[in-house]
Amino acid sequence: MLTSRSRRLGVRTSSAALLLAAGLLVSGCGLLPSPAPSASTPSSPSAPAPTASGSEGTQAEQCARLIAQFTSIATDLGRVGELLGSDPFGALALLGDISGRVGDLQTRVSDPELLERIGEIQAGWNAIMEDARAAITSGDASGIERATAAMTQLGQQVAELEQFCAGTA
Repeated sequence: MLTSRSRRLGVRTSSAALLLAAGLLVSGCGLLPSPAPSASTPSSPSAPAPTASGSEGTQAEQCARLIAQFTSIATDLGRVGELLGSDPFGALALLGDISGRVGDLQTRVSDPELLERIGEIQAGWNAIMEDARAAITSGDASGIERATAAMTQLGQQVAELEQFCAGTA
């Protein structure tokens, strides 16, 4: 039977585990590149604006939206690290928001090549989050090394997407 005390302990343990997972991710956030503006970003004022649904438009337009989203995600990953010391619940909320945005990336594109690449990135992110939670729960100290290696791989996938998108201009 769960008592009120054991539930509070479980909530604290879960919160600590998620914050530690955030710490694992932030320790590797420098490995997720902050995308630079690519040649596919429309520069003329007469260029068509992104559509409201976000999944329409040319491959180059969809790439531009994805690169902008990755830039925003990379910026927020850095903010998670800043918030961990001063506002751990804010860091946790921001990490949840980042996970939601990573999960929504496929809704921003309709191009089959982009969908495949985004699916790989989402699977990598989900695997990092799940492995971090499992490592924290089991007390597996090698989880930090695995998270760092996984973030390197994820960063490489994002860089490859950027290179692909640069060729669509």
